[in-house]
Amino acid sequence: MEVALTEDESSVLQQALQSYLSGLRDEISHTDDRKFRSGLQRERDTLEGIFGKLGEASSTTELRDDSGAVVVRLVSLWWSDDVAR
Repeated sequence: MEVALTEDESSVLQQALQSYLSGLRDEISHTDDRKFRSGLQRERDTLEGIFGKLGEASSTTELRDDSGAVVVRLVSLWWSDDVAR
């Protein structure tokens, strides 16, 4: 199935993830439990890696939409309704 996000939806998702990442960094700095902190650090590292990949793709792509905005296509994304909310 193909899902396309509008530019506004993409922007809101990016801002939400950046905000979450910022909060995650703060949580890491205030967490005393080593095991819990280690899990948070892995999550942070994963998110930073995703942002790096998307940032690199957006700076090198030649794809544009009708308005000229940069388009990055995700080839695959695993999404599950089973993830705790």
